[in-house]
Amino acid sequence: MITAIKKPRNEYEQAVDFLPKYKDKLLGLPPQIKQTAREIRLRAGQAIAVEYGGKRQLINAIVTPEDLNNLIELFCDYSLHSYARQLSQGFITLAGRHRAGFCGTAVSDGGENNITAIRGITSINLRIAREFPGCSDELFNRLNPADLKSLLIIGKPLSAKTTVLRDFARNLSENGFKTAVIDERSEICVKGANIDTLDGFPKKQGFITALRALSPDYIICDEVAGDGKEIAQCLNSGVSVIMTAHCGSLEEALRSCALSGVIRQVNYIALLGTGINIGKLQGLFEKGKKDLKNEIGFSSILSARGYGNRFIPFGGA
Repeated sequence: MITAIKKPRNEYEQAVDFLPKYKDKLLGLPPQIKQTAREIRLRAGQAIAVEYGGKRQLINAIVTPEDLNNLIELFCDYSLHSYARQLSQGFITLAGRHRAGFCGTAVSDGGENNITAIRGITSINLRIAREFPGCSDELFNRLNPADLKSLLIIGKPLSAKTTVLRDFARNLSENGFKTAVIDERSEICVKGANIDTLDGFPKKQGFITALRALSPDYIICDEVAGDGKEIAQCLNSGVSVIMTAHCGSLEEALRSCALSGVIRQVNYIALLGTGINIGKLQGLFEKGKKDLKNEIGFSSILSARGYGNRFIPFGGA
């Protein structure tokens, strides 16, 4: 008896599995849309919108508030209390690293910036996670990992920062570097012979735990802000750090109050593109000496000659 070999499901199909009511219509879209889809947006009283390649495709299906509530329960495996921490932060990480962000009315316990839950869900944004093995090769090869102390990867939302970070961790592992991954949102999910993952750890605690318990050569962390003290402690202990942050340019990063402590520790900054250049290395900057105003300066080290960066044409995270 010959058993049929099932074709591996792609990332789009995996994500659509979480939207069973609309699955048939979403799978019926043209291949070029499914192959480049980055987000599926569901808003109460509106048609479903699939974002792809800088465009938007509307689906003939109106989302109801009940639909949104049912989806949240599905995302949480019908155990809302088990996902209380993620729910209070406005997102749920699904199997396959797909992330559902949602909006509604915040519930607070009275403390400043202390949201305990979100009720009355009005919209859900399902972001499709994709992998592109080798997408960090150009960046990895331009920087000597044996001497690299700290790298900050910046870009606007949907510039594939997490995708490139994940692949950079793979490169480090395959080159024999012990790599500790602080995966606060369970989105990086990279495996390797030299990778140890702190899944769900808050960043500040993750830095200290990795430093004390894992003896890493590198620590990988997504979306830093206000973590300068912990990063400095790692660097002063001989551990290199690779991280990401939301910034649209080098100038924005240098002006950011939230990143001021981080920038002081960083030796290199890599800027990724969006749109048709999603994931493409748009700039690579090295920290120089302080100027006459005692301000930190970065100079470009990205040469256009012979530049053949392998960029991510779609997807990303």
